[in-house]
Amino acid sequence: MTPPPILRVRGLETSFATSGGLVRAVDGVSFDVGPGEAFGLVGESGCGKSATCRSIIGLLPGHATTAGAVEFNGQNLLAATPEAMRRVRGAEIAMVFQDPMTALNPVARIGDQVAEAVRAHQRVGHRAARARALELLRLVGIPAPERRLDDYPHRFSGGMRQRVVIAIALAGEPRILLADEPTTALDVTIQDQILTLLVRLQAELGMSVVLVSHDLGVVARVCQRVAVMYAGQIVEQGPVETVLGAPRHPYTIGLLASLPGIAGRARYLRPIPGAPPSLLDPPSGCRFHPRCPFATERCPTWAVERLPVGPDHDAACWRQEAIAEESRLAAVGTT
Repeated sequence: MTPPPILRVRGLETSFATSGGLVRAVDGVSFDVGPGEAFGLVGESGCGKSATCRSIIGLLPGHATTAGAVEFNGQNLLAATPEAMRRVRGAEIAMVFQDPMTALNPVARIGDQVAEAVRAHQRVGHRAARARALELLRLVGIPAPERRLDDYPHRFSGGMRQRVVIAIALAGEPRILLADEPTTALDVTIQDQILTLLVRLQAELGMSVVLVSHDLGVVARVCQRVAVMYAGQIVEQGPVETVLGAPRHPYTIGLLASLPGIAGRARYLRPIPGAPPSLLDPPSGCRFHPRCPFATERCPTWAVERLPVGPDHDAACWRQEAIAEESRLAAVGTT
């Protein structure tokens, strides 16, 4: 029997007031995250992935507004008081940010920063917090952590700084870790090390992970399920093997087609034509229709909804069956 989800997001909307008008960065997003599950949010830059995570944990600027529901531990976090959110943030749900250098205080020693996070969530003294900081640095793979406790962030490489940020996020022993593009600022070799670390920590600590990325390969390696976002909305969702192996939304198909293949038969990559729409004035109907090779006259007026494809797999495209057949015939024609 499948356990109930630890996190339920329903109809999440996040808008930002700007000089040009209201930007709805997240528009009707819904998904569940199970206990101990790694769930991926993937899509182009600006599609609403990071805004979704910040909405969950309540780290939005003053000009942002939210609607919908984020259910955790029987309460809607969007309606929680600031005091209640302080008890959740870090202790129950923690976040790892994109750039480790800006996430760390450049004039505070690493050990002090990790110990500060420990004392924020646990009633311990300075000595116990420092001992726990040492344990956390060892847990995330910092070499010779006893000697590195009193170093400043500039003495660490990018990969080591990201390990420290992860250690700080784990200080409150959270049940959910939101990882917002944790490998974007790192080179490929270090990316692999950080992903390996996240997979190991998830297994050892039994926590759930929401991984935000624009890299399908990263999501395929770490996550069990994935949601594909476009222009503030989820357009396809399901098990990683199904969504990436048999996609049903034209945007997901386009993302996969734009990747280089291992066989290397294609001379050129196939980019998705056009550019994502402005969220100040998004297209009517399916927001992908101006760029979609499968679009018809109905698409600009279709009331968008995610339609079932198979077990735990849905896609926001009314032509999904026809697209699957066209894709199958195209694949046969190239073999």
